[in-house]
Amino acid sequence: MIVAIAAFLTSILSALAGLGGGIILLAVIAQFFAPVTAIPIQGGIQLVSNGSRAAMLRQHISWSAALKSFALVIPGSLVGVLVASRLPVDATRILVGCFILVTVWRKGLLTWRGRNAMTEQSLYAVGAVSGLLNSTVGASGPFTSPFFRAVTASHIAFVATAATSQVAAHIAKLISFVWLDDFDIAEHFPMMAIGAVAVIAGSRVGTQLLGKIEERYLDIIFKSALTILALRLIIRAVL
Repeated sequence: MIVAIAAFLTSILSALAGLGGGIILLAVIAQFFAPVTAIPIQGGIQLVSNGSRAAMLRQHISWSAALKSFALVIPGSLVGVLVASRLPVDATRILVGCFILVTVWRKGLLTWRGRNAMTEQSLYAVGAVSGLLNSTVGASGPFTSPFFRAVTASHIAFVATAATSQVAAHIAKLISFVWLDDFDIAEHFPMMAIGAVAVIAGSRVGTQLLGKIEERYLDIIFKSALTILALRLIIRAVL
C-alpha cells in the first residue's frame, strides 16, 4: 500500500517536473528492501511510469535526441550492476542516500558543462552514464535532465523526451539485474504490478496538470521528501 501510494504521487511529480519521481520512489522502496533488490523493483515500476508518460506525450518527443541516448545505455547498465552487486548492502544504502542528498542540495555537482555547450552528440555519453547511474544508485534524472533540457524546444518536449530515454534505461537495468545478479522478476512481480497501475494513474493526472502548478511548490515537496528518506537510509546503514 505504501509503495502504491508513493508510486501514484511520484508519477504525478515526474509528469509535472520531468524528473524526481523515480528517485523518491526508490528511496521509499529502499526502506523495505536492500538496494540491489529495490533498484530493479523501482526500475520495473518506472518503466511503466515513463512509458505511459511518453505515450501520452508522444507527439512532443524529440526522437533524434532520444535515439542517441539509447545507444550505450545497456553497456552502462551492465557495468553498473557489476559494481552494485559487489558492494556491501549498507555501503550501497549509504551510496544511494548520499547521491539523493547531492541531487537535492548540490545538483550542480552532477553537471560539468554549461547549457549553451550541450549538443545532441553529447547524448551518446549521457545514455551510457544514465545506464551506469540507474543500476548503481537507481536514478539518473538529475544528471541527464540538463542535457535534455538543452536540446529540446519546450518544457513539454523535455518531459516527453526524458521519459522516452528513461524507458530504455529501465529496460536495460532490468535486463542487467536479471542477467548478472539473478534478480527474480516473478518473485517481485506483484509489487511491481501494483506500482505499475498506480503510476499509470499518476501519469494521467500529472499530464493533465502539466503547466498548471508552479514549480516552486514542486521543489519544496521534492526536497523535503528526499531529504527525510535519504537521511533515514544513511542512519539505518550506520546504526
